[in-house]
Amino acid sequence: MSDDAWSNLDKVDQKIIEILNNNARTPSKEIASELKKSGHDVSDRTIRKRIERLEKSGIIKGYKAVLTDVSGINEYHAILMKLKPSKSLGAVKDSIKEFITKLDNYLLVANMEGEWNMLIIIQINSEINTSQKIVEKFSDELIDYRINEIDIKDVNILNMSLLLL
Repeated sequence: MSDDAWSNLDKVDQKIIEILNNNARTPSKEIASELKKSGHDVSDRTIRKRIERLEKSGIIKGYKAVLTDVSGINEYHAILMKLKPSKSLGAVKDSIKEFITKLDNYLLVANMEGEWNMLIIIQINSEINTSQKIVEKFSDELIDYRINEIDIKDVNILNMSLLLL
């Protein structure tokens, strides 16, 4: 998928994505009806064609079930990591990323420029202190780290999907 695909999204495509983000099972007729309310006169056939184009371009990568968090845990840790400078810093970051993305409770892993090298956001698991286990696993590579509890309330899913570029 190219950056052009994202930059070519018009208001109708953006609204389709927003509606599908809220409920991926929304029928094309209902999407067309919603768009008509906001001043866009498009048919359900047009909606189906646009969704197909969004899928082919890679903007819509798939659909999944989003389950209610039965644990009731809505708390997250942000882990900031300052890594030891080395020629293999890229490989170390890749190793950390590979480890993190295999965890069920990870939300985000990002490389950073500046004082800190990496940011990891994970859901707190009451049974296991995952944050501490991550720090322990990569302790030989760390100069410093911070673990902060964060409260995530509102997320703009459309903008978050831009992170996947």
